[in-house]
Amino acid sequence: MEKFFIVGCPRSGTTMVQQALNRHSQIVVPPETKFFFSFFGHPVKRQARHVDRINADLGIQLPQPTKQIASLSEGRAYYEDMTRQYVDRHVAKDVVHFGEKTPEHTGLLPSVRRLYPEAKILVLYRDGRDVASSLTRMPWMSPNLYVNFIVWLYYNSIVQEERRAERPNTYFARYEDIVADPKKEFKRILHFLGADYEPAVAAGHGNREGVPEREMAWKSRALQPITNERIGAFRQELTNGEIEILERLGRDALPSLGYPLLTDGERSLSPAFYLHLAYNLARFVGRLPWNSVAKELVSRLFSSVSTARRVSAVVPFAYNAVHARHGAAAPAPQV
Repeated sequence: MEKFFIVGCPRSGTTMVQQALNRHSQIVVPPETKFFFSFFGHPVKRQARHVDRINADLGIQLPQPTKQIASLSEGRAYYEDMTRQYVDRHVAKDVVHFGEKTPEHTGLLPSVRRLYPEAKILVLYRDGRDVASSLTRMPWMSPNLYVNFIVWLYYNSIVQEERRAERPNTYFARYEDIVADPKKEFKRILHFLGADYEPAVAAGHGNREGVPEREMAWKSRALQPITNERIGAFRQELTNGEIEILERLGRDALPSLGYPLLTDGERSLSPAFYLHLAYNLARFVGRLPWNSVAKELVSRLFSSVSTARRVSAVVPFAYNAVHARHGAAAPAPQV
């Protein structure tokens, strides 16, 4: 059975694509497993807790690990067991392709490729201004717009790194292109995956089975037919001042992915702004000792007069700090 992984920043259409591909007669994509983020290579006690979550979300019965699952052979065997059990629940389908969708795996692609070097990787990306605006309404993210844009900048750095690498088993799909012409884009995606196009993929409703009930509050839109109404939603949701600040922070990152700036991107951001950003990042990290987090953030933010270098310095640290809040941190590349 062929494996593929859907990655990308949260609120970039990963659930929408998961739901669409689940409408294909030969594809299944279960709810997020967070296999690499919260299970593989972690201490056995944490692995045992996470298996309970996987079993509940996927409706399967993986055995509790009696020792840490850390080697490639053990990890692959466990993943294959998960795959087999989930596929066995879908007897009405002739499953050929098994997908996995977890945004946090974006920062763990080296681990994904070590376990499944033959797997195909589908990388989704979206305008960071829309992403940041959307993330402020998520209960698991910061309510601060600029903190969420910093998170998008981190994901953008990985997208750019992946594009430069030009790996043959990696495909990049833009959210805006998918929702503007679903048929055209899903034909390309399915060709990449090695599957024939089926009209139901680009049209129709999603299946609640792919979304745990606890996530339905913020993922229910993905169960509706694909629409382009959210393209550029930030223009109505954000003030001109907020857009100007985002474009100053993303002066290079936004155009690099094909998103033109609405302002000149030259607005000067004061030291007070960066201090406030550091404070909100530290609050978001929450679980970590505030003093040490704030000290590290401030030292990185003010290590250079250059705004670009300030952002470049804080993005990897902020991302890892955020993920340490959940008990895991991935090595983050520089912007």
